[in-house]
Amino acid sequence: MSSDSHEPPILDTRREVAPASVSTDTPTSEHPLAAVAPPGDAAAPESRPRRSLLPILGILVSVVSLGFVVWWATKQDAPTFPSTPGEIAALIGAVVLYGFATLVRGERWERLLKDEGATPKRGDMYALTVIGYMGNNILPARAGDAIRVFLAAPRANTSKRTVVGTLVAERLLDVAVLLVIFVVVGYGLLGEVGGNSVELIAIIAVVGIAAAAVGWRLVRNNERVHGILAPLASATLGLRRAHHGLRLLGLTLLIWAIETGVWMATGAAVGFNMTVIEGLYMVALASVFSMIPSGPGYAGTQDTAVITGVKALGGTGSTALSYILMLRFVIVVPITILGLILLVVRYGGIKNLRAARAEARS
Repeated sequence: MSSDSHEPPILDTRREVAPASVSTDTPTSEHPLAAVAPPGDAAAPESRPRRSLLPILGILVSVVSLGFVVWWATKQDAPTFPSTPGEIAALIGAVVLYGFATLVRGERWERLLKDEGATPKRGDMYALTVIGYMGNNILPARAGDAIRVFLAAPRANTSKRTVVGTLVAERLLDVAVLLVIFVVVGYGLLGEVGGNSVELIAIIAVVGIAAAAVGWRLVRNNERVHGILAPLASATLGLRRAHHGLRLLGLTLLIWAIETGVWMATGAAVGFNMTVIEGLYMVALASVFSMIPSGPGYAGTQDTAVITGVKALGGTGSTALSYILMLRFVIVVPITILGLILLVVRYGGIKNLRAARAEARS
């Protein structure tokens, strides 16, 4: 089990003479070295860590994408909403299926943590998965994942880096399954992906795997860097074990099979019936679009993917607009409300999150 107390120190304490302008007194291993003025010199102003521009880029992408979606929506006929008993039942079924998929995600996360030697409770994993989705739906930069890390680490008796490593493994499992679905469905059944694209994807995958292997080899030869990255990569490397990796791959396939049912049921709720193949295509297409940096809830990018997919499957503009609105309701509203309730009732609300964040920085 990886824990903060057993991680190797970032700084090498065996130094002959430390430069006068560098302080090695860092409160945690996650903070960079800070430059300090030599005695007698004027105190240099504190340097603040540079913030990533990715959240700003994501918000800009979402603003532009949403602007396009709104402009496009004004050119369409009015949307329709579930009105018949069958359509209302399909909408309720979509919400229930999405909840079930979220529980399976919590189960997968629990198994990833246990494989790293942590001791998570199943109830916490389910609740924190919901809270994470809530955070990602209303906060930028996938802040829901940060909430999961802060709240899960102490409750699972493990380090924050280990928790982050399990989230990385989750993403890699999802991406692997989605890319396979997209290529197989698009190329083999819908004809949306050309043969050259399949070869290109295969080449990129091979190059990526080779680069990752070389990079990890170099990291292992650097003790300091290895000590920082080992907890982050451990969960992903653990997938190489056949029994463990296949079990998690099976859970991931189940998750996306249920997600496909969510998208198909939502389509039925607005009169847009899809086959299983078409449902898989829509899920994979939207998920690939969601990899583009965007604001909370993949605003704009996922909606653009839905428009593209519905039109490709022969739906009208009005149908695509109805589908977007109902899909947003199904995958955003219930889980966001439930996540806020769980955060307040079970984990003390925003106040405890701020306290945990302050403690991590101290």
